[in-house]
Amino acid sequence: MKFGQNNLQKLFATAWAILVLSSVQAQFTIMPDSYITIKQGSTLKIGTNLNIKSVAGGSGYLVDQTVNGDVNITGNITVERYMSAGYWHNSSSPVSSANSSVYTGTDLVFYYDETLIINDWMFGWVMYSGALSVMRGYDVFFDTNPVTVLYTATGTQTINTGTYSTPVTITWFENGEVDAHRGWNLVGNPYPSPVNWQASGWVKTDINDAKYIWDGPNANYTIWIGGGSPIGINGGTRFIPSNQGFWVQAIQNGSIQVSNATRIGEIATTPDYYKSEEADYPILDLLAKANGYSDECMVRFIDGTTASFDLNYDATKLFSQDEQVPQICTWSGKTELAINTLPVIEDELMLTLEFKCKTSGYYSIELGNRTNLDPFTAVYLKDVREQKIVNLTNDLSYEFYHQNTNAQNRFKIFFNPSEDIINNITPDDYFSVFINQGSITIRKNTVKELSGIIRVYNGMGQAVYVTKFYYENEISLKPKLSPGYYYVSIHTGKQVNSYKVFISNW
Repeated sequence: MKFGQNNLQKLFATAWAILVLSSVQAQFTIMPDSYITIKQGSTLKIGTNLNIKSVAGGSGYLVDQTVNGDVNITGNITVERYMSAGYWHNSSSPVSSANSSVYTGTDLVFYYDETLIINDWMFGWVMYSGALSVMRGYDVFFDTNPVTVLYTATGTQTINTGTYSTPVTITWFENGEVDAHRGWNLVGNPYPSPVNWQASGWVKTDINDAKYIWDGPNANYTIWIGGGSPIGINGGTRFIPSNQGFWVQAIQNGSIQVSNATRIGEIATTPDYYKSEEADYPILDLLAKANGYSDECMVRFIDGTTASFDLNYDATKLFSQDEQVPQICTWSGKTELAINTLPVIEDELMLTLEFKCKTSGYYSIELGNRTNLDPFTAVYLKDVREQKIVNLTNDLSYEFYHQNTNAQNRFKIFFNPSEDIINNITPDDYFSVFINQGSITIRKNTVKELSGIIRVYNGMGQAVYVTKFYYENEISLKPKLSPGYYYVSIHTGKQVNSYKVFISNW
């Protein structure tokens, strides 16, 4: 049996528990921020009541890592979970037989049934009262007062240990929901201890290897994606707290399975990415901020991935429903992505950056400090609405006014854009045509090397002058034409630009 290493506090908690065992009212108590780990090959017998305490700042944990659940508790079991008021909690029962009545003071208890979504994924929410299924996630709201939930087990009821699985579904209806809204399943950590998403005790073959945990105080989802290059955003880590509900997205009907091998006693309070070395691949990290909230999205470049959705490398965006929280993501086809993984950075690579918030006001999009790009890669942000483009690599932040009715696809991200892009030169702007000192003057505005054919048409649509050009920056034409209006057409491959000019007496 191994005790956690929060040193003095945990040793005190252990000594206190042993002292209580010798008293008249025998009980074994694991205090908040303390834990007991039972390693594989060990056993633990508790011949009295077990209490696992929880307060606002932390909880106690029982970490059974044995294969067969070699922990025997003969007394009654109480597992506490402190839940704050004013926001939703995704939770999961840590005991074999609990009822929704443990959520004292509220009837706002829901589970999510993905098979009910049809053409609106909000149809999946089901208000619930009854027995709590092991490894199912429940959404619970306490309005005004915090509650310490008491999960209890007596008699043949037990604390959860061993291997568990729960079904996951992805449902298809003709003319139903968009693909990004399918396959979402609210599942739960069934144990009275944290688990490690990267541990070997999971079976995740029927889901994308990403987990989403609702962060009530910040009104947003933390995200962690596993796969070959694990990383998190919005503070997401590899850890799932004790009896915590979380979201996964199924890729096929099946199940997700967890075992005691995933269980741990202490989780890092600092996200993994701050402790680890720099990623060995390029990353663009973007943050949207305002109203005291923020949202993060990431574009990364890993060899062997594609521009399409890559299983276990890309993470679909789940949006906050809070009206004050700004939300950003990029697109892959018709799918909105919180983490978008591409094979390589190419010059002039462009991505649509979606921004939305239901509250009008001033916002910023910033270059996050986890951006990992070489000095030769420049990132530009274009505000399509304002027709502004900024060098985000240098400026680090762009501030703008957002009206809640603005189009969501307002921004574009460019990697190493051309001078045309920086100067807002589109194919329609490649040339300027005007009369200058009695000549038709054609001036090239683009940095592209262009050649093609110039045709001049009269008002009847007849070609009255034709010539070729080869990469010139400026061309002067003086055809012998009668005064009047003419149309100058410039053909460069598939691009055709047309201009109207008035010719007076030469």
